[in-house]
Amino acid sequence: MDKFRHTEFGAQVRRWRQAIQPPLTQRQLARQIGVSDGFLAHIETGRTLPGRKTIRRLSHALGVPTIDLFRAAGHLPDATESEDAQILEDNELRLFFRDDWHQLTDEERELLLDFVRMLKTRVKRRTSGQRSEFTPGS
Repeated sequence: MDKFRHTEFGAQVRRWRQAIQPPLTQRQLARQIGVSDGFLAHIETGRTLPGRKTIRRLSHALGVPTIDLFRAAGHLPDATESEDAQILEDNELRLFFRDDWHQLTDEERELLLDFVRMLKTRVKRRTSGQRSEFTPGS
């Protein structure tokens, strides 16, 4: 990991922290993620790079997808716009998967996965010209 990556990561963390409304202070964010004020200052100035656990806590506290923080920190290769950026653009869905998914029961998760599989099957049939067996109101 080079010094430039540390500096860029720290600057991005600062921008994300300040973009929250109302903006968080370094002290507030440090308390929220369980690190010292000094350690967060070192992250934001590029003197150090946090570990994976801290990156996950930063992700949750800043409301930024974990994958974006791991990429910014250099733990994952940069993705092209077409690969990942549009996966979950809808804020409501992103928040659901970030905050609510882990609270679902196994049965609820399986029902949701079945629904997604059904949608994928319908899209596949539609694109291949087959008629769907399900019609609304039946």
